Amino acid sequence: MNNMAAMKDGVDGYYGNSAYHPDKLPKQRPQHSDPNQSALKRMMSVRLPWGNADDVAPDRIYTVATPQLLRRVEQYGNVLDSINDQGEMDHECFRFAPLAKRVQILDLMEGLSKLAVKILVPLTIVTLLLAWSATSNDAYWQDIINHWLFFACLIGIPGGIWLISDFLIKHCLRWILKAGKGPIWELNRRTGIVTVWKYPFKIPFFPRGKPDAKQFPFIEFDAWVSARADRYGALNRLRLFHRYSQCEVDIGAATGDHSLPESCYAMWDFIQNYMDVSRPLPDIPVLEPYRHKDPVTAEHDRQTNRPERYWRDMDDETFKARESEMNLNVRMMSMLSRENIMAGKVVYSSS
Repeated sequence: MNNMAAMKDGVDGYYGNSAYHPDKLPKQRPQHSDPNQSALKRMMSVRLPWGNADDVAPDRIYTVATPQLLRRVEQYGNVLDSINDQGEMDHECFRFAPLAKRVQILDLMEGLSKLAVKILVPLTIVTLLLAWSATSNDAYWQDIINHWLFFACLIGIPGGIWLISDFLIKHCLRWILKAGKGPIWELNRRTGIVTVWKYPFKIPFFPRGKPDAKQFPFIEFDAWVSARADRYGALNRLRLFHRYSQCEVDIGAATGDHSLPESCYAMWDFIQNYMDVSRPLPDIPVLEPYRHKDPVTAEHDRQTNRPERYWRDMDDETFKARESEMNLNVRMMSMLSRENIMAGKVVYSSS
């Protein structure tokens, strides 16, 4: 048996029968109704096409593990391992398991306070200068100084929250981290199966009951981008809905909402490329330590002479340039003009 034949046998034995291969899509059952969305919700959403995925990843996935962080994990280990975190992104599965509420709140506080300072400081300076240029009061700046407490609170409160939360995240993370209730969803590249967990309501002082797990093939899910408006504009969220039953993979729970739909488009293409066993794993930093464990990826890297530590040995300046290039590719996506290869395999309940 030659080397290529041996490699093929290894690949065939590694991946499950339901593993996703876009060139081998089986005929699907017709969809008689949409069990996950009302007619009104469908009007505010758009279904994304299957196939012809671009080699892109949204920023929140691309930068989830920078080269610097990968080197730190190699040296000191992954702090999440100490709390039995069940979240995972490797050669086998992409599993989302949120951390405990206190960690989420701290992260939210750090993000919002940082944003507030970056907005308030320049806005306050510009406002003061414009008011000064429009007034004839010679004691203008003296009046501002007399009201120093107001400006100190305006900038100091969010600034203090930012500094404290940033300090806790950087220096006290091991004492703050705590695993959440468990995984919410999993996309398994090796088996081609999607698992969604639903947890019963938690009654205080009583242990939580076991979750209900639903499993379906990846190809039975369709990607939808839903838009909603808030005071800052439109927010877009990516969800995968099971075609034949009430089951949802809320991708936005892991990546958040986006002001531009292109970030959702990029996430859908990333998911398709990740699940596609006819091609190597997406070449992003967080997946590099696992590339040699996936047969298709390992063979691709061998044939292309890809450096084993391409990302881990990259300097910060080069990585920022790669990140900017990826963000540009995401902004230039033309998702909605693509042909939907799934349309020839299934009859949808509506267009």
